[in-house]
Amino acid sequence: MRVVLIGAGVAGGVIARGLARMAGLDVELVEQVAPEDHAMAGNGLNVGPNALWALEHTLPEVAAELRAASLPWTRWHAALSDGTPLYEIRLADVAPCPGIRIRWSELYRVARQRVAPRTRYDRRCVGVDFAADGTASVALERTADGGREEIRGIDLLIAGDGRYSRLRETLCGAPSIRHLGVANFRLLIEDGGAIDIDDLEQWYTGPNRLLAFRLADRRIYLSGNFPIEAGRDIRDDEKTPEFLRRIYLPGSGPVEAKCRRLIDAACDPRAVLHWSRAQEIDVRFHDAQHRVLFVGDAAHAMAPTLGQGATQAIEDACALVDLFERMRGPGFGVPDFLDAYDRLRRERIEFVRRFSWDASESLLAGRDPIATNRPKAGTAYRQMLRRMYGDLGFGPPAAVSA
Repeated sequence: MRVVLIGAGVAGGVIARGLARMAGLDVELVEQVAPEDHAMAGNGLNVGPNALWALEHTLPEVAAELRAASLPWTRWHAALSDGTPLYEIRLADVAPCPGIRIRWSELYRVARQRVAPRTRYDRRCVGVDFAADGTASVALERTADGGREEIRGIDLLIAGDGRYSRLRETLCGAPSIRHLGVANFRLLIEDGGAIDIDDLEQWYTGPNRLLAFRLADRRIYLSGNFPIEAGRDIRDDEKTPEFLRRIYLPGSGPVEAKCRRLIDAACDPRAVLHWSRAQEIDVRFHDAQHRVLFVGDAAHAMAPTLGQGATQAIEDACALVDLFERMRGPGFGVPDFLDAYDRLRRERIEFVRRFSWDASESLLAGRDPIATNRPKAGTAYRQMLRRMYGDLGFGPPAAVSA
């Protein structure tokens, strides 16, 4: 059986590693960038406990490799910019294991390293066709010289090529996009350990939030959010140090020392900020004819507030490997497999997507950080976190303390 994955990112790499260990499968990946060219490699991210739990069940060696390349993520902590506490949540109280803090480059390295010989790098998918027997063919374009290649006789085609998936748009049309109305920037800070930052912390000045944590290479990952009108672009004047100082520094009163140091780092003229807007797309796991499976951001890009983007890509990959192993054998059919995968993942993804959206309320225009964050100190919010971190829908149930 020939399996081809378009996109050797987080989902594609983990899926390939899981399927490649099964006898009778010919697994190949297609990736549009070079082996060492990791998209967003200069940034960090937190990967949720649910991804690590899924990997422990499905690919424990990958979980071990990720932990070795990262630092543990053990808490949510939030305060006002003057240091007034808003809430603190220990992941040990709501999750079966810690999450991790990791560089994007390290996450990609772990996902890809053992499937590199199966990967065609520097090639992008520019077309897809289907034969009468149900097999697929993909047309590839080499980035080096513009030459064309083709992969024929594909039994299972999987698209993990991101929120702007060319395969999904070709087969299903452009996904509908819903904008949250929040601008994001990201920055890596080399502080030599001078700023007292370790595990995840957040600071609010009105609805304007800074989020930071330290990475294994001792840099600090900093993310900033502020409200904008939903759907509009981030203006150039909103990317200036003057604007950022105005929204993150209160008009009067003290500012916690490490929060001020982070603001200074973001406003340094030498700082290179990476900008984006918070948004989600409609969920779709396969095309109408049940020929291609979509995973990760290609299937369900979501608001980043709870750190579930790459986390759900890993969950998708583990769920796929687990389901494939259970369904493979005589009588296996791709349409049935795609239907089963949709049933397995849809309710779970809709819950996480909705929770991530609702948890973003504190970042919206006019919101009071005390009023919107107060529920996060309560029992109901912790129950939602327990469901997100522990109720995967496959594998062994996660035991989480009440």
